[in-house]
Amino acid sequence: MTIDVKLVPGYNRTVLPGNRHTYDGRRIIGADMFRVDMTVIIPATPDELRTDFEKNLLPEHVTPGEPYGLVLMSSQLFECMYLTTPALVESYRDKQFQLPQGIVYGGWPGSSNTAWWDILPDTTWFPNGIGILDEIDGIDGAKVTIYEYTVDKAQKYNDRAEPVGELANMVTYHCDRCHTPAPFDLGEKFENTGPNGRHFASSKARVHARGADERCKVPDGKMEQAVAAAFSRMKGRTIELPGPAASCAAGEGCAQVRQARTATKLLTAA
Repeated sequence: MTIDVKLVPGYNRTVLPGNRHTYDGRRIIGADMFRVDMTVIIPATPDELRTDFEKNLLPEHVTPGEPYGLVLMSSQLFECMYLTTPALVESYRDKQFQLPQGIVYGGWPGSSNTAWWDILPDTTWFPNGIGILDEIDGIDGAKVTIYEYTVDKAQKYNDRAEPVGELANMVTYHCDRCHTPAPFDLGEKFENTGPNGRHFASSKARVHARGADERCKVPDGKMEQAVAAAFSRMKGRTIELPGPAASCAAGEGCAQVRQARTATKLLTAA
């Protein structure tokens, strides 16, 4: 018997507007509300994934020779796992109900074995993978926005690549003061395959918001001016290049945030 995974029908139409996250210092440890994304039944038959799953359980929760039932839950920026029986999972699949008090772990299976990534289907927070996840006040009046967006698969990390006509789900953040991250800041963008990617983006955003990465500086456009001057000399005519703010507003982070905010308003209004 293989591991049995089922997405909750319409799971990502429950977007929980106004949800608040709980922090221990700088680390997210919970949220006011969670939704159920999927359910899992791990059979009693020993195999690599079951062994990996049991490594992350407390000894008193390991049940040799018995199957496990899991309810995988998420918030905008966090994930947790309700540990139960296959019988309760089957009942929940037949008709959803309020889960009783029980055993809850932070995280989903797969933290130490990427083979789980092939078992658990990719998920986004919003139905179309476009929307606002959180907004944070940054230094010197900045607003840092964490958001989901889509992009041509070939252009995930290279906006000049030849498009292939297939969209990829991504997640990142954007600062309206310094317009970070720029298109070439590859380490600030993550594939949006589930709550773990959203959590990474949130962590990056909070580092930036408090100024710890020392990158939140208002762009002065001098680099663009120098490049434009060099091109003008080469071409023998005046060439002007838009500054970072103008480029961002036209088709980069600012434009993506604007689209995500519009999508979020439409969905929450409905």
